[in-house]
This record gives sequence, structure tokens and C-alpha cells, in this order.
Amino acid sequence: MSIKKYVKALVETSTKEHLETIYNQLSVINSIAKDDKYKLIILSPVISNDEKVNFIVESLKIEDSKTINLLKLLAIKNRLPELPALVALLKDTIADLTDNYIGYVYSKENLAESKIAEIESKLSNRFNKNIKLEQKTSDKDGIQVYVDSLNVEIAVYEDDIKAKLITDIIRAI
Repeated sequence: MSIKKYVKALVETSTKEHLETIYNQLSVINSIAKDDKYKLIILSPVISNDEKVNFIVESLKIEDSKTINLLKLLAIKNRLPELPALVALLKDTIADLTDNYIGYVYSKENLAESKIAEIESKLSNRFNKNIKLEQKTSDKDGIQVYVDSLNVEIAVYEDDIKAKLITDIIRAI
């Protein structure tokens, strides 16, 4: 994907802290990119590139000149629709540079902080990375641990355990 070259250029010309600043300013793009008004403006051939950039800058309240210049370059190259992909790639790149990864624990009920800390510790040791987990609620009975940047997904669901037990009992008979 050609969006990688923009992230590579950012990495080569920025500090880790500045990359995090750029990411923080652009990270909410995924939530507004789903909005019909956003899509209409970004994809419109009638609206100028400057107006598109100004719309994004004002919507996200961006003040960093490097971030604004990145948006201008993306607009010139007709890559603004790929901004959510760039943000996701930038997140993964920052995680790789800092060895700090964020993952999620999905469960129906909130887990104790000690359990989350234990899972974080075991995952961090297993992958030799610093992994922080955030808890999210799910409607499924079971637990799912997901660290997107490392392509890690571990899930244990009650229905799966029951089905396996039934299968094992049937085999034993």
C-alpha cells in the first residue's frame, strides 16, 4: 500500500514524541471518517484540496505544522480517503518503535484489576513487549484478549467449552 511511504517519511523526520503528537491529533479520524458529511467533503471533486485540509484541521483542532503539511501533501496526492489507514499504520509503527502495545480484554463482566495485570504480565513476558490492556464489555460469555498491533487474539467462550465437553463425552461413550 502506498500510504506506507508517508509513515516512513514521518518516522525518518520526527522524534518518537512528535510521532505520538501527530498520532494523537489524527487518531479521532476513524470516528469522523464514517460520517457521511466527511465522506462527501473528502471525496468531492468540486471542493478544493485547501478546503478539504481546512475542514480536517478545524474538525480535529490540529495545530502542529508537520501534521498540517502531511494533510496538505495527502490532499495534493489525492490520498485523504486513506487517512484512517495511515493513522492505523502510524499507531502500529509507534508501538514497534517504543515496544509499548495496547490491547483489549473483552468480557461480559468486569475483571479485577489484578487479573488484568496478571494477563498483561504474562502476555508481556510471552512476546517480550510491554503490553497494556484496556477492559471493554462484551455480550458473549467468555473472555477475549486482543492486541491488534501484534496480531494476537486469544478467546475462550463458555459455549465453545460446553461444545468441546459434549464432543469429548460422546467420544468416550
